Amino acid sequence: MSGYKRIRDYTYEELLERAYSKLPSRPVQKEAFEVPRAEVMFVGGKTLILNFKQIADVLNREPKIIQKYFVKELGVPAYINESGQLILQGRFSSHVINKLIDVFVKKYVICPTCGSRFTKLIKKGKVFILKCEACGAETTLQAF
Repeated sequence: MSGYKRIRDYTYEELLERAYSKLPSRPVQKEAFEVPRAEVMFVGGKTLILNFKQIADVLNREPKIIQKYFVKELGVPAYINESGQLILQGRFSSHVINKLIDVFVKKYVICPTCGSRFTKLIKKGKVFILKCEACGAETTLQAF
């Protein structure tokens, strides 16, 4: 055993550095996650989000889930028309709509553990589970 150090002869820092050197290197890649800004149009007393389907696709969420979120947050009825647009009862500025989308993304899309956007939202009873496909973390969220 000459030439080899016993484990107790290493400092904690040396053992930690050795363990890190054995791990495979992971390139740090942060891709830009660009959520499209809502295209808002007013028809009478209603607000239409023209690109609602596109926003839902980018967020990888069912349009019905995002619709329910808007209904809860704004306290107004809403429905999705045959063109995939969200129609809200009442007039809401694009600033308000985009702010709600940003909050939805931070709360129900981005993984709080690793920051990945590759997550799934699973509803279990009265709670949502945000499951990250990148790091495997599961976070319990309040349902709406």
